[in-house]
Amino acid sequence: MKKTPKIFALALCCCMLGGCAENNPFVQTKPDFGAGYTYSAEIKCGKLEAAADIAYYAENDWEFTFTEPKALAGMKLRINEEGLSGTLGSLNFGVDENDTYTVLPEIIARAVETLPKITADNRIVSDGVITVETEFNEKPVTITADTSGKLISLKCPFYSLNINFKEQNKIVENRS
Repeated sequence: MKKTPKIFALALCCCMLGGCAENNPFVQTKPDFGAGYTYSAEIKCGKLEAAADIAYYAENDWEFTFTEPKALAGMKLRINEEGLSGTLGSLNFGVDENDTYTVLPEIIARAVETLPKITADNRIVSDGVITVETEFNEKPVTITADTSGKLISLKCPFYSLNINFKEQNKIVENRS
């Protein structure tokens, strides 16, 4: 008879934990950090303030289209197996990948591409926010996302880089 209250308490505890699985530290969800997303982002790097639409098609296949400031509006930077390239209208140009501002797409791409490889042991989940610490060229990068995998922010203090992701949408069609 003494076991009945203990069993009841254990069952009640399990029910309570199961009912709030979103906040339950024992339930490990795997957010979808896979390829095939578009993002709207506000970018701050030192004195530069910009906005861009970012498309992540697959690993090493990215496109950044700047919408702000006016001087950068319409400029596209692409990352693929051949490296970083740029276009502005019909003008194609090479990009020096070692410049502070042109390294930003590379930081974003490489940091986000590490997310699917991060295990539950290598991320912190608190109040519905996942925090992941990673690196770019041995410099720390912090990424936050919600538990479904929608990006919230990316910070790289070495480059004075702060990005806030405003929108994220899954790409449903293949790119030609």
